[in-house]
Amino acid sequence: MYKHKYLGLLGLIAASLFATQAFATTCPTAPAGPKLQTQGAPVCLAPYGSDGSGTGLHDVLGPSTNPSSIFSSGPGVNPYTQQTQTPFWSVNASSGSISTILLQIAGNAGNDTFGIFDPNNANNKLALITNGSNGDQAALSTYAGGGYAVNFGTKVYFSTTNYFGYYLATPTGTFYSLPSLNAAGGMTYPNGMPHMVAYHGDGGNTLQPMNGFSGGTWSANEYILAWEDQPFAKSDLDYNDFLVMVESVHPVPEPAVLGMFGLGLLLIGGFAVSRRRRYNV
Repeated sequence: MYKHKYLGLLGLIAASLFATQAFATTCPTAPAGPKLQTQGAPVCLAPYGSDGSGTGLHDVLGPSTNPSSIFSSGPGVNPYTQQTQTPFWSVNASSGSISTILLQIAGNAGNDTFGIFDPNNANNKLALITNGSNGDQAALSTYAGGGYAVNFGTKVYFSTTNYFGYYLATPTGTFYSLPSLNAAGGMTYPNGMPHMVAYHGDGGNTLQPMNGFSGGTWSANEYILAWEDQPFAKSDLDYNDFLVMVESVHPVPEPAVLGMFGLGLLLIGGFAVSRRRRYNV
């Protein structure tokens, strides 16, 4: 009886430790640009970077009343507290996804490539938009057996079916939605710096039209991916360097995360069963 009880307690402890390790981040001062204290969880964001006050995610993703907001109406999102931090993604049942560049505030603007990569082989990539401008779009199609194509062109094949990560290749390096593929970020990110943070639409904001992109409602099947295009030591941690909206996709947890979480739930479940047996005797 007590063995089951302690096993259940270990499950609770394991689950809480997992949550702490996954979501608690002690944020530093931005290494480059203005030496500003960052905040947010799990990704640390500076209120603005080398581009100056008013250019941070707090402003460009803020209410439409902000002069630099990408929204024509709506309350915006809080970039510090409304983060969706998942490295892998999947296309919805539509079997297709449109990517749209919304904003580039960086010296690398117009000289980068955005695309997807194979979770089991990061060198196996498919470029979606290369050297793009604000408003540029690309159509990603998925096929059976791990096939992918951009703008209905030649197919490439990944080792996984409808399961991929995003990457951004710039003159300063290639960065991935899976932090462990990126260089470490000081003591804050010893296992790899997160170069991308995602935000989920909820239908409450309307995007500004731009360069042929008509704008419209930022809906629940759309995410904005905000990228930092410099390695940690040179980064101002503003994550406004490349903003792209991807639609008809949803985040997929890492298998390791699911395994750890499942272990915790299994142990918790065992604790609950043992308690029922105890009181039914």
